[in-house]
Formats: sequence, C-alpha cells, structure tokens
Amino acid sequence: IAHYISSDVVRPEKKITTNTVPVDGGRSASCLTQNGETIIKPSIIANKTGLVERSGTVEYIVKAGDTVSSIAQNFGISVNTVLWANNLGAYSFIRQGDKLKILPISGIIHKVASGESLQKIADKYDVSKDKIVLANGLESDGRLTVGQMIIVPDGKKIASVSATKTTNNSGVRLPTIIKNLVKPGSAPIQGTKMQWPTVGYRITQYYSWRHTGLDIANKIGTPLYAAEDGVVEKAGWNNGGYGNMILVNHGNGVKTRYAHASKLFVKVGDKVSRGEAIAAMGSTGRSTGPHIHFEVIINGRLLNPLNYIR
Repeated sequence: IAHYISSDVVRPEKKITTNTVPVDGGRSASCLTQNGETIIKPSIIANKTGLVERSGTVEYIVKAGDTVSSIAQNFGISVNTVLWANNLGAYSFIRQGDKLKILPISGIIHKVASGESLQKIADKYDVSKDKIVLANGLESDGRLTVGQMIIVPDGKKIASVSATKTTNNSGVRLPTIIKNLVKPGSAPIQGTKMQWPTVGYRITQYYSWRHTGLDIANKIGTPLYAAEDGVVEKAGWNNGGYGNMILVNHGNGVKTRYAHASKLFVKVGDKVSRGEAIAAMGSTGRSTGPHIHFEVIINGRLLNPLNYIR
C-alpha cells in the first residue's frame, strides 16, 4: 500500500424481551423492549439478520471457524461483552469446544460488593440506574445483596493503569505517557508505551516516507484494539484509501488511526479504553489482503508507530 492522504493530518415487574429491529442501510440490531417500547439501545449493530435469541445469559460452545467477532455478531452484542464475560484478554485465543458465557445484551457482569448501592454501581460504570434495574428485573427500589451478579447494560471494563493519570480538555482521563508523546521528533519513549493494536506481530509493511503507518496482518475478523484511552473522532468509510477506519483522539495532540477494518464497533464521540476492541480486521479500501494499517499522529505529523507501541 503506497501512500495515504487524509485531510485531518496537519420495580414493578414488567415483561422485558429481546427483539431484532431494522436500522439504517437494511441492517438489523438487537435491543431490549418493555411493553413494546425500546429501553436499551444496542452498542453494536449486527450486519445480518437471524440473531440468536435468548432471554438471559447462555452458554455457547465454540465451533470450528468461530472468532470472538463472529460470535458477538451472531448474538447481537459487542465483542468486548464476550471478552469481559469470559475473562478473555486482548491476546486470548478461542478454540473449538471452548465454552463461552454469552450475555443477553452488550455490557459487563458486576459482582455486588459490601457497601455498594445500585447508584454507586451506576456511577462507577457511568450508566443509568434505571437501565440496570430493567435489565436485571430488580425491584423498583433497586435492593441488592452482597455477592449478587448483575448485568450492567453498556457498561465497560474499568482498566487499571499503573501510570499516573491526567485529564484533557474533553474530560478524558489519560495516562501520563500521553504527555510524553506530544513532542515531535523526540527520541522513542522509555517505559510504558501504547498497546499493540491487534493480535499477532506479522508486519507486512513498515513505516517510511512513502508509507505513513505500520501494516500488521492476520485473519479477517481479528479484533483491533484501542492503543490508548481516548475519544473516537472519526469512524466510517474513507475515500482516501483507508476503507473502513477509526481515528481516536487521545488528547494533547496525539491521535491513532486503524484502517481497512471489516467491521466497526464504535461510533464518533464514543470514549474508548486502552485495549478495548473497537473494530475487526479486514481488507477494505486500498488493500491487498487482510491487515490493519496503524498510524500514530502527533501534532499533525505521521510518525513511526514502532516508537510508540509495544
């Protein structure tokens, strides 16, 4: 892939059911409804109809050819929901015969600790208390017991980062490491770096003046991970050769780009965490095979990603 040009470089108890509803582009999405009204919007849109219906958490046995991405799509939930529910990490592999826990909606399982109230849990994950009540069929007063397992709709795993954190103007908490990245032309940073953006280390093309990023190849559907905390600035099709791509703004002049994706799991404005699956590898746009074209942009300059990731 030769060169990329982009303009941005410089309870009362009520019946709750899961339904499939049409969305833009002839696609479908899974959502929770109560008495015919949608109460929880899906965090990921499935690309095909025929989602697997279930009323609660189910066990799924991995089949030949399955990927975390394909399983999530079939059940109409986010990739991260599958990863978090099964204690899978960014570099975990699944094999035929593995048993996976599948939640009824996108979100995360939370075990109630001593002293926790429903409001505290809602605040912790930055979600509505009412959504938690409805998704778990709780009493209207939201009473919980220690050790109780509840689903937090649209909740995200809270990453623990050892580095000291700071906050940018958008309110996004960022590791100190980001502050060290904003100096163009500086020597490669020492210590903690941004996360490797996918599974596998097969580099098919390195950074150069003609090639503004790093190409890492793997199978279509392989998860692509946010290299650091940030906010999605762009997500969608790009006519400049990137195909389906995501641009994440990490604050302080630092951005990362993830190109040629087959599916996108986030939208513009979403806050993402380091290591969160934000897309699936593909070969869209100007591409010769399934891979991610990964770019690091600092103060408008495209720099060698290998100096900033590990």
